[in-house]
Amino acid sequence: MTGAARRQRDALLATARISEVQGLQWQQWSGPESGPRLLLLHGGFGSWNHWFANIESLRKQRELWTVDLPGLGRSAAIDASASPGDFSHWLLNSLQKLSLDQRPLHIAGFSFGAMVGIRLARQLGDCCTRFTAIGAAGWGELHVQVPLAPPPSPDTDWDAAAPVHKANLRALMFSPDAVIDELAVYLHSENLASARFNSRALSRTDDFIRLLPSLEAECLCVWGSEDATAGGDHALAARQVIIESAGGRFQRLPGVGHWAMYEAAEATNTLLLN
Repeated sequence: MTGAARRQRDALLATARISEVQGLQWQQWSGPESGPRLLLLHGGFGSWNHWFANIESLRKQRELWTVDLPGLGRSAAIDASASPGDFSHWLLNSLQKLSLDQRPLHIAGFSFGAMVGIRLARQLGDCCTRFTAIGAAGWGELHVQVPLAPPPSPDTDWDAAAPVHKANLRALMFSPDAVIDELAVYLHSENLASARFNSRALSRTDDFIRLLPSLEAECLCVWGSEDATAGGDHALAARQVIIESAGGRFQRLPGVGHWAMYEAAEATNTLLLN
């Protein structure tokens, strides 16, 4: 049942240039040499494929980079006690080896990846011209920890595992009315099978809020109105006040859940490119 989804994933990855640098696996899609490079950081328990639905379109207009964060995807493991700062320092050293700091860079981070991304943007200084956070974690009491069913083990029969994955995707990643296709279920299951770092405790901290006022890059924070981690309209309004008070911009995507880049790929791409 996963054959078609696996072929889709493999076909897109085959168009990328893969680099292993200091234990991290990077994926590069060549694009126009003018304009800033775009670096996409995935969320917790994820990999580069959190951006699967966006890559084909974005690569036509930007030189595009993704990376598997430490302890996730095909990158090297990281200590279980690691902080977002440990992630960003590892990432910074690796991207400097790739000379990604030699041209203007636009960073976009999803969920836990936004916690890492905001630190990386601060470390890069003038090199990072723009930072976009989608469904950012690190909002302290405003962040909702969504209860999930225990995920199936990787060797569980697909017919038994798929309904559990789909139920968890519905609870955490998608809006109530979204269509969850087989590809999304496959990508999610693949990510869980390779995840060796649990970021949920870090997501509940106020790390993102504390760093926001000191960010020099242009900042856009995006949430789906149906994001299960966001806490509803009142909590989204509270976020907007904090973001705008820090000089950033706030954008709500109506009817969209947490995994906004997959559920609303076109709208997300428009925000990243404009």
